[in-house]
Amino acid sequence: MNKMINICAGVSLIAISLMMGSAAFAKETNQDTMPAIAAQCLSCHGADGKPELADVPIIAGQQPVYLANALRHYQSGKRTGGQALVMRELVKDLTNKDIEVLAKWFGEQK
Repeated sequence: MNKMINICAGVSLIAISLMMGSAAFAKETNQDTMPAIAAQCLSCHGADGKPELADVPIIAGQQPVYLANALRHYQSGKRTGGQALVMRELVKDLTNKDIEVLAKWFGEQK
């Protein structure tokens, strides 16, 4: 029984840590409206879609139609080259609604 309590306590601490980390990251982006699905994009494209690496595209302020089409082309495999294999893996499970939400949000970032 003590082992089960210790496991539950450990899982709870991990969950609390992740929630606190997510809250801190959301504050860093200064975007209360950031869709949760966008968090996976920020590791490469940076806070608000502005990457620090020169070879990663800026997606902040792009036309939402362009962004949505790019994501769909990554999903279907029509878009190749560069990091297309990575992008395809990241977007493979996105729904059309997810794509529209992401495209709209990143398009609104300045």
